[in-house]
Amino acid sequence: MSLTLPQVLIDEMVAHSRADLPNECCGVIGRDADGALTLWRATNDEASPWRFNIPAPQLLHLYNKIDAADGDMLVIYHSHVASEARPSPTDLRIARLHKGADEWPYWVLVSLATEPPSVRAWRIDDGDEPDSVQAAEIELIISDGAADRRLLEMIEVDGRPRVQETSL
Repeated sequence: MSLTLPQVLIDEMVAHSRADLPNECCGVIGRDADGALTLWRATNDEASPWRFNIPAPQLLHLYNKIDAADGDMLVIYHSHVASEARPSPTDLRIARLHKGADEWPYWVLVSLATEPPSVRAWRIDDGDEPDSVQAAEIELIISDGAADRRLLEMIEVDGRPRVQETSL
């Protein structure tokens, strides 16, 4: 099993990881029905160097955008600021929240514990025990090619939180 991503998205995930220091970053890569990829830099609601949380309004925005393109959520990515690019027990608990009717998305982790940063891909699926999950590393193939890159931010409009999306 493998995951193929263009170099431009690998570079974007590393740049996002560095930009959000000292906290973890997080985001999503969606795939349209025609195979086109879009990376969305999300907000880490936790603002923490040990965990991440994509705000519910941003997740809903992403699900709606991906659904409107007849696509799928291909990747959930985030960074580890001081540990290896391997899913933590917290990551495995979060993965269970993203299980839907479709296959679970791939997970890509960026570790800033080394220079250059380590970028690794994982498949997280049902484990052997009820309510458990397991992680298996998969080959990350880096390709040429283009992809759309977007930034999600929470703004306030008429006193209500809204998601603003801009191109990077």
